[in-house]
Amino acid sequence: MVAMAGQSVTAGQAIHKAMWGPFVDDVVSLPCTVKYAAFDAAAVAAGNFKTVAVVGTKASLEALCEDAGLPEVLQGYLKAMIPKLSAKPLKVASKATTVLGHATVEDMVVGLVTDEHSRVTAKHRPDQVRGFVHNSVPAKEGTLLIVALPEAGAADGWLGSVAKGHHLCSIKGAHDGFDPARPAPVPVHVWCPGTKFDERVFERAQVIGESIQLAARLVDTPTNYLNTVTYTAIAEGLAKRFGLKAVSYQGEEIQEQGMGLLFHVGRAAEYPASLVVLTAEGQATAEGAVVDENVCWVGKGIVYDTGGLAIKSKDGMCGMKHDMGGSAGVLGGFIAAARLGVRVKNLHCLLALADNAINDRAVRNDDVVRCMSGTTVQINNTDAEGRLVLSDAVAYAHKHLSPSLVVTMATLTGAQGIATGKHFAAVCANTDAIEGVTVAAGKQTGDQCYPVLFAPELLMHEFDCTCADMKNSVACRTNAQVSCAGLFIYKCGFAGKYTGEWAHIDMAYPVTMEDERASGWGPLLLENMLQGYQAAKQA
Repeated sequence: MVAMAGQSVTAGQAIHKAMWGPFVDDVVSLPCTVKYAAFDAAAVAAGNFKTVAVVGTKASLEALCEDAGLPEVLQGYLKAMIPKLSAKPLKVASKATTVLGHATVEDMVVGLVTDEHSRVTAKHRPDQVRGFVHNSVPAKEGTLLIVALPEAGAADGWLGSVAKGHHLCSIKGAHDGFDPARPAPVPVHVWCPGTKFDERVFERAQVIGESIQLAARLVDTPTNYLNTVTYTAIAEGLAKRFGLKAVSYQGEEIQEQGMGLLFHVGRAAEYPASLVVLTAEGQATAEGAVVDENVCWVGKGIVYDTGGLAIKSKDGMCGMKHDMGGSAGVLGGFIAAARLGVRVKNLHCLLALADNAINDRAVRNDDVVRCMSGTTVQINNTDAEGRLVLSDAVAYAHKHLSPSLVVTMATLTGAQGIATGKHFAAVCANTDAIEGVTVAAGKQTGDQCYPVLFAPELLMHEFDCTCADMKNSVACRTNAQVSCAGLFIYKCGFAGKYTGEWAHIDMAYPVTMEDERASGWGPLLLENMLQGYQAAKQA
């Protein structure tokens, strides 16, 4: 933990530092609100449950009703409810009825997942599963959730969406960013017609669920808890816990490394900018040998974005704690992949962390700063800072890590919401192959993506500059801004010297849900992308 040169520690900071240790340790412990297991009729009958929730498609719920092991009274409830189901959960209070074993079930909730989908959306609608859990399945003692999968292939998307439905960040009452009296995880019993799952399915779901809730928790946490110092400590703590390599640079060290963009974005903040690099080495598994490729995932980690001297409005600034959502998705995906086993030579996670704050040290419009790649940038919008920090991290990856694939993930532009909406991230990729892998992984998991233009020959003139190599913001705001922002990273970070594959994922709107809570978007997508990339390279 490195402070800026000459910076003093105030009494208020000392109080926060005393609090940080327990907070960081709790995050690193990877708590999770759910625990996955195969459907166990005996455990369901013997459990002391106050709330029983069931979710599935009409067909899978009907098939579940025919399961001989389902407790009779529960079976009767389901049969009575299924004809009444719509897309909204059906909730029936049964406060006086003994349903399961010796327990009195107070609430029975059944959720229907529709089969309505288009050619671009996930077939089994994991988004509806997430919505059902979020609205109708409390994360408290005495809750049981039964998931009736429509088919085995829906497991990743549906079980990941169960984890997305709950949130860990709570700073209410005596809770200082974590709840020491957190209730036991909700048991999630998974059933699928005609399928007996290997235990590894549930182990995988648990690892991914923990990473999804890690990412969501980081996004939900305010900056007076999750600053560049605590974020770095969390990443390093996770690396230590799982035996992964970790290197980090803070403050002046970043400038000494030649990362002028990242340094200047974070220069005005109370705590210094940080670049964290984590590495998982590949190992052969039953699925195949190690692919001789290095993969880098790079996440934008602006822990708070005031806009800098090009300051945001009062309303526009609210919610900018979420501006590190790309880095949270990358960290969560990396930890999940590392725990499950990677089959590339090295998987690297790079977190570009900074607080885009304001004081007399703040970078100004018209300043010219230099990227590690050697590219010089004239700042014409201090509120276009995400592409700056990502460019330095990409340049670091290119210079030091010999990547064959680089994926950048960021809450980069408001224009993303205009281009692909609230439910789909935008993906800008330099090959059809990696674009296809990304879109396919989105359909599989529910972290959905849709392609935007990769056309540097048509768009890079937007950054033309007379006294530096580039400006950092476009001349015309109606000319494919989402693509332009991604292409800035491609041009500035690689400086025309990279020949591998690259995909940029702008998830500014999918990073949160309707109630401004984090969506847990990113970890499941990246882990599935890695599986698809490894398979393609071995084909």
